[in-house]
Amino acid sequence: MLLSILLVAGLASAYPQQNGGSGSFGGFGGSGGNPGGNGGNNGGDGGHGGNGGNGGLPWSHPGPGDVRSPCPALNTLANHGLLPHSGKGITTEDILSAFAIGQNFAADTVQGAAVAALALCSNETGTTCTTWDLDMLDKPHAIEHDNSLSREDYNFGKDNNTVFSPEIWGQVLRIWRGSPIIDFKLANAALRERVAVANATDVPGWYVPAVGASLHETAFYLSLFGDPVEGNARQDWIDVWFQEERMPFELGWTATQRSTITEASLDAMVATLQAVA
Repeated sequence: MLLSILLVAGLASAYPQQNGGSGSFGGFGGSGGNPGGNGGNNGGDGGHGGNGGNGGLPWSHPGPGDVRSPCPALNTLANHGLLPHSGKGITTEDILSAFAIGQNFAADTVQGAAVAALALCSNETGTTCTTWDLDMLDKPHAIEHDNSLSREDYNFGKDNNTVFSPEIWGQVLRIWRGSPIIDFKLANAALRERVAVANATDVPGWYVPAVGASLHETAFYLSLFGDPVEGNARQDWIDVWFQEERMPFELGWTATQRSTITEASLDAMVATLQAVA
């Protein structure tokens, strides 16, 4: 969801040979849709009924051989066919186009993180990558981070940061108490809860705070499902996105119902989140 300057700066620190600048995907901890369907670009079997109610963007589960990342935003775009449905061979141009068309984000919000993903790929493979795969992003404490809102933290080889956790997401929902609109205070409360629980329950010595990255991700989902200035996101839209990794078209959401989201607007919302108790 959204790591912005902090995410990329952290990756540049881990991989100093590459520096992607600002911009981000929106990590949100772990992810990965449930298996099923037959994949294939632009949909495939297992979707939600073709184009009807899907804003003209077919959707299907990842199929056999498809890969997904620790990022609901990226996985959603792949499930809708805006990124390769296989989750493989992704280019920077793919990322810029998918976020613009599917979620109405300006290029400056994701350009740097796309470069950072290539840096991670290059470091892991020992080659100069021009494309990368979604599952490359599950390396802990690189782009992936602790205190996800909906996934368990990666713990010493237990690859659980790529699977939606009803238990973790339930912690968030208990904080929100059924509120139909998630404002800055409720969003902050959910983040504080997840930071506290992750810090208390992770394997001793494992937890790495990621509050700055998480604030950018919070601004990401509040902007995407609310207003880029005021926040006030619809909880039912957020819920579909996190749990099912699809855009909630059938609930009335559209990508262009609000102004384009920019890095400046995300940074401004982060400042607001920091100022709101």
